[in-house]
Amino acid sequence: MRITLNNVEHSMEDTTCLSSISCSFTKGITYVVGKNGAGKSTLLKLLTTSIQPGHGEINYTLLVRDEQIGTYRRKLDIEEIRRIIGFLPQHFTGHMDMTVERYVKYIAYHKGIPRELVKKTVEHWLKESNLTQIKKRKIRQLSGGQRQKVGLIQALINLPRICILDEPFEGLDIEEQLYFQRVIRRLSYHSIIIISTHLVDKIQQSSEDKLLHLSEGKLAYFGGMEALEAVTQGLQE
Repeated sequence: MRITLNNVEHSMEDTTCLSSISCSFTKGITYVVGKNGAGKSTLLKLLTTSIQPGHGEINYTLLVRDEQIGTYRRKLDIEEIRRIIGFLPQHFTGHMDMTVERYVKYIAYHKGIPRELVKKTVEHWLKESNLTQIKKRKIRQLSGGQRQKVGLIQALINLPRICILDEPFEGLDIEEQLYFQRVIRRLSYHSIIIISTHLVDKIQQSSEDKLLHLSEGKLAYFGGMEALEAVTQGLQE
């Protein structure tokens, strides 16, 4: 699986949010960092197909092996893309009048978990996220951290091929952060994970991870994590 951005630009009301972005994402974790207003959330919305670029293109391709014509990359259409994306927006709300349990079951069915596995899958995620005791509460009754965990579950529950998370660790305590970081790390071995975060000091980095730094809507850096310290210093100035 590969996501390729070619000279992508996006504007809102005559304000350029992103300008001339070209890069590619493959399996593994890419951390997207930048100051407020740098274009991080706009980039993530583009990658989820929630909005379309004003200029340039974003292609999602899958490596296919055919006995007759050999190996080639097949371009996915928008419906195929949306079926394999898990997305956590910056301000997750969910269905506010649903209980936690009912909502997670709804998401499990919607995302293709086999019917006979839904109950077991939901119970597992609620238990591991310490939400079992409040599973009968409506989402509107949850604290910010509890709601964030429900948001993470709905993004991760079907182990998507592409997972896009906007500030996923906001409102979580240390143990909760570590649990979801472990889940995300395991998923990254076969999926594309893109995480926008301002909690740079909380990044549990690996030598395989990538760093994408946006500055005023432009791509300031895209590469290995060895630049994290320098980028972090720049964000604090």
